[in-house]
Amino acid sequence: MSFALFAEIFSVIAPLVVLAGAGWLWAARGKPFQVDQISLLVTNFGTPCLVIHALLAAEVDRSMIGTMALATLSAIVVFMAINAAMLRLMKLSVRDYVSGLTFPNAGNAGLSLSLFAYGQPGLALGIIFFAVTSLTNFTIGQSILAGRGNLAAVLRSPMIYAVLIGVAGNLLQLQPPVWVMRSLQTAGGIAIPLMLFTLGVSLATLKVNDLRRGLLLSALRLLAGLGAGFGLSWVLGLEGVARGVFIIQCAMPVAVVNYIFAVRYNRDPQTMASLVVISTLLSFATLPALLALVLG
Repeated sequence: MSFALFAEIFSVIAPLVVLAGAGWLWAARGKPFQVDQISLLVTNFGTPCLVIHALLAAEVDRSMIGTMALATLSAIVVFMAINAAMLRLMKLSVRDYVSGLTFPNAGNAGLSLSLFAYGQPGLALGIIFFAVTSLTNFTIGQSILAGRGNLAAVLRSPMIYAVLIGVAGNLLQLQPPVWVMRSLQTAGGIAIPLMLFTLGVSLATLKVNDLRRGLLLSALRLLAGLGAGFGLSWVLGLEGVARGVFIIQCAMPVAVVNYIFAVRYNRDPQTMASLVVISTLLSFATLPALLALVLG
C-alpha cells in the first residue's frame, strides 16, 4: 500500500473512529445522553435537511440516482436470500435474524464513510442507498418480525419526503436561494456527527450475550455484504464513485434500528444487540482493507 493511499484511507476512517469513540467514552463515563431525543432530532430534522441539501447540491450523473436505487433493491434481495439460506443451514430462526442481517447500517456508518471517501457526490448516492434500505426495512423488515407491515410509520417519516424533494429538485435542476441552501447545510451539519456519536453511545450500552453466535452472524453480515457488493457492482456495471459507495454501503454492519425492532416485537433482542456491537467492531477493524479495495 502506497503512503498516499494509506493517508487517504486514514483520513476517511479517522473522523468515524474519533466521533464514535467519543460517544463510547461519554457513555462509558456515565455521562447523561438522551438517545431517544437525540435520535428523534437527527431523524426528523438533521437528516432530512442533510438529504435535501446533498441531493440539490451534488453534481452527479442524474441517471445514477435510478441506477443506485435499482442496485440497492437488488442487494436487498440477494442479502435476504443468502441470509435465509445460511440461517436454515445453521438451524437458526430465519424470522428472528434475517431482517437484521439483511439491512445494514447505511445511515450512521454508511453515509459517513460515503461522505468522507467521496465528498458530496458520494453522500448523495449514499443517501439513495440509505433511503431504499430504510423504506424496505420499515415495511418488509418489520413485516417479517411482526407478521404485518408498518407503512404508516414510513409515510410519517420526514426522510422519505426529503428524498423525494431532493431527487425532484436534482432532476429538475432547481436552484433555491442561497439563504435556503445555507440554512439546509447548517441544519444538516448536525446529522453525521450526532449519528456517529450516538453509534458510540449505543456500542457502550448494548451488551453481548452470545459471543460465538454473534461472531458467526456478524461475519455472515459483513462477508455477504462485501461479496454481494462486488458481485452486483460488476453485474450492473457500476463504476467510479457509484461503485465505491455501493460496495461500502453493502459491507456495513448491523444497524442499531434492527435492535430497536427486535425489542419492539420481542424477537431475541439480546442476540440482536450482540450483532450490532460485534459486527460494528469487526467492521471498524476491517475498514482499512475495505477502503483499500474500493479506493486503490
